[in-house]
Amino acid sequence: MGSKHYFLKGLMIIKKINVMFAADNHYADQLLIGLESIQRHIAATTVIHFYICDNALSQQTKTNIKALMQARHAVTFLNLDQRRLANCPESNHINQTAYYRILAPELLLKHGVTRILYLDADILAQSDVTPLYESDLNDNIIGAVIDPGQALMLKRLGVSAVKAKALYFNSGMMLIDVTRWEQFHITQRTLAFIDHYPERIIFHDQDALNAVLAGDVQFLNPSWNVQNSLIFRQHAPINAEYAALFEAAINHPKIIHFTTHHKPWNTLKAHPFLAEYQQYQQQLATLRSDQINIVSAVNATFIEPLAVLYASILNHNDSHRHYAFYVLADHLSTRDKVPLQKVVAAFHATLTFLEVDEALLENIVESDRILKSAYYRILIPLVLPKLDRALYLDCDALATVDLARLWDLDLGDFLLAAVEDAGFHHRLEAMAIDYQSPRYFNSGVMLMDLKKWRAQKVVERTLDFINHHPDKLRFHDQDALNAILHDQWLHLHPKWNAQTYILTAKVTAPDERLRRQFAETQKEPAIVHFCGHEKPWQADSAHPFTPQYRYYRYRFLERSQQAEILPFSTQKTPKSQ
Repeated sequence: MGSKHYFLKGLMIIKKINVMFAADNHYADQLLIGLESIQRHIAATTVIHFYICDNALSQQTKTNIKALMQARHAVTFLNLDQRRLANCPESNHINQTAYYRILAPELLLKHGVTRILYLDADILAQSDVTPLYESDLNDNIIGAVIDPGQALMLKRLGVSAVKAKALYFNSGMMLIDVTRWEQFHITQRTLAFIDHYPERIIFHDQDALNAVLAGDVQFLNPSWNVQNSLIFRQHAPINAEYAALFEAAINHPKIIHFTTHHKPWNTLKAHPFLAEYQQYQQQLATLRSDQINIVSAVNATFIEPLAVLYASILNHNDSHRHYAFYVLADHLSTRDKVPLQKVVAAFHATLTFLEVDEALLENIVESDRILKSAYYRILIPLVLPKLDRALYLDCDALATVDLARLWDLDLGDFLLAAVEDAGFHHRLEAMAIDYQSPRYFNSGVMLMDLKKWRAQKVVERTLDFINHHPDKLRFHDQDALNAILHDQWLHLHPKWNAQTYILTAKVTAPDERLRRQFAETQKEPAIVHFCGHEKPWQADSAHPFTPQYRYYRYRFLERSQQAEILPFSTQKTPKSQ
């Protein structure tokens, strides 16, 4: 996977390059901006495999990264052994994440990566980085750019007199020959320098890397790492040649590097590229608001229905929104997850599996049909603390329209939107709840304002109700949620949770308005909910939407075993019989 890794696509020669970042959640936004700026300027004939050294990035950040990826690029998250960095000095400006670049080459070589471009997260690309990646290193271990303020300071690190005549580089951009790095044991030698000479280190990992790599660096054009000290001309060039190079780099930077404590997101207010950086920040906010978060809880038995649900949602994504699927996993195996991963990958959506702390559900009431995982939905605000909104869907559902129409609904002051349960149970009265309206919602489809849930401690109050009133929970989690959220939910048209009793006309609506809505739902449901005992995967199912379910199952699960899964958004599923 070096600089000459090409392959043909049609009549174009496609180049593949590897780019690495290291980040924790404090630099999540900066990482996203760096990634986007590189993608925006990359040549159409270059494919990038991004490697992210992951220092406890949140699931939401990882989802945002995947959502940001253009279809032709890929991303892999690297988990490194932090224990090896125990003796590395930190400061309020530099934490352990900065040292990940030292560890990463060992792991990259195991991934088959022999050359990689490392970049700090606080960068802004202004040019295609393919020519940088293809730079000739002339048998050196790395390529890098001079650090204007430390250029002639190698001697303070105690390196040999011969090597001290070399130049000091900035480690925020390094083009690394991974094979030679490993051949000369750079990781081990750098960590050893940190252990043995802590008194020499001022600039953390950068000092240690300079001490070890002195004399083995190919110095590249400064335009590839235009640091703040260069932009603001804080240091005199070391000679006339560099004076000309610096001037050209300032006028036509290829990578902007926001070095020092002053950053465009805090105190840096005079940088010439500040406005451009802020535009990227605004676009990040748009990315988050455009994303549709779908949450479901599943055990191994319901993997197939959930995969079918995902296929139906994504096939109707007419607004081309990004979908992020979150699975509250009830003890799933690696094999269980494969059908979900295949369907989501076919549409370039993102999928995150989450573990649930079942200790919070010790006192729940279960039955043959309702298991503990049915209560997972109550915990969504805790399990996904970074999300502001989520659409919860039961696994036994099927989308027939673009769900963006539901997602974009203004909830106003309500905590959720839902559909009245078609059984018209008088459950609030039976549970002795003091209510204004007796209406009782079905919890199989819920559009949730998670910020309001947290602010009003809905999770805690619901769990408290379960713990103190287990005898009242005839309909399990649904009863508990209604007990707490009665009179605080927005009533949706029943088409958004077209329950089996509605579609099969086994219930009679109590008033003319609802009878009209039931008729509309039977004609054009938006979300079909296969609630009740009859399921479309049963051989004798007579549900009116069983043909649609089986078509999705064939197209995305059974057929995919013999052929590649491809989206078919222009095709129509067969109409109900």
